[in-house]
Amino acid sequence: MTTFSLALDEDQLQLQKWVHDFAENSMRPIAEEWDEREEFPYPFVEEAAKIGLYGWEFMAEMMMNDPTGQNMVVALEEMFWGDAGLGMAIMGSGLAA
Repeated sequence: MTTFSLALDEDQLQLQKWVHDFAENSMRPIAEEWDEREEFPYPFVEEAAKIGLYGWEFMAEMMMNDPTGQNMVVALEEMFWGDAGLGMAIMGSGLAA
């Protein structure tokens, strides 16, 4: 029987840093502008897709290839730290899942 742990492994720490860096450098600087515009941020979502953060492949990897069940949580926590509205623009398509 395995022991339950919330400690992040090396891959999860890399995921955390990757998404945090994206949130800090790409989300936070534009968040207020897109909030004021009240429009869907297509250019931002395209940027997220280019780096692999938006799309079914990312969702499948986070939800189906993670025996710990923590990868998606780590990614979402960092993404929504960047901005909740922009985070929903990326993850909103996964709400039904």
